[in-house]
Amino acid sequence: MSVKERHGRERRARRETILSAAARVFARRGLEHSTIGMIAREAEVAVGTIYLYFSSRDDLFLTLTAERIQRLNDRYREIQARRLAPLEELRAVVSAYFEYLAESRELFLTQQSAGYAHIRKRLKHRGEIERYDTVLKLGRECFDLWAKSVSRVCEAGSVDDPNRRALVAAVIWAGLNGTFLLTGRDSAFFREVSGLSPDDFLEQALDFHLKAVHPSAFGISASSASPLAVPERGNGVGASYHPHGSNGANSKARAETNSNNSKEKTGDLAAAMPHE
Repeated sequence: MSVKERHGRERRARRETILSAAARVFARRGLEHSTIGMIAREAEVAVGTIYLYFSSRDDLFLTLTAERIQRLNDRYREIQARRLAPLEELRAVVSAYFEYLAESRELFLTQQSAGYAHIRKRLKHRGEIERYDTVLKLGRECFDLWAKSVSRVCEAGSVDDPNRRALVAAVIWAGLNGTFLLTGRDSAFFREVSGLSPDDFLEQALDFHLKAVHPSAFGISASSASPLAVPERGNGVGASYHPHGSNGANSKARAETNSNNSKEKTGDLAAAMPHE
């Protein structure tokens, strides 16, 4: 191995050491209460050494986030390239996401409390917005890959409208994230309260959603599927959902209905009030 190759390997190893130390500090202290000095002590390097690799604490945090999301995206693509049956593919994608959450548990929890708007504002002020934009792009790719697998299940099941498939993807994704947030900090407390392990709860929550959008895969007739199944067009929220905007006519009709109902209730309340 040449001197140049050895030097490159040492730099990569030191960079990974710093990133791992930063992840531990962020997990303990949260992003806003962490400092470069704390990270340097955790990594057992000088403060100046960190600045040879990263421009700021925010740069460290976003680099960590970007690398973890990129690995997840690559895993999603590998699964989708195998062209499994729709339900099998989605279960593999969800399994990969669970593995990501397990590997990145503390980083994920830190991300949820980091306040990305504040990070963006600081980076923009310093002229370093590119790093934030990179994470945003990777996050969008991640959700699009997720939605692609969910959409295949919807298409094979009971959801034939592409707009409503996007809603289903968002609902399942948000539900699993919310479940992880609920169980991530104190799984023992969650187990005591619910009687379920976090892993069991995540699996059952996924099945609950899948039975709604693809009941026949579970031997359930469409007529007896879960009431949480996405409604048909013209019958509720799912009918007017669009990924990049709402259906104006439906929104206006709902607003007028709500307004009329409100007026009726107000009139009933006024009639019931005692008069002088």
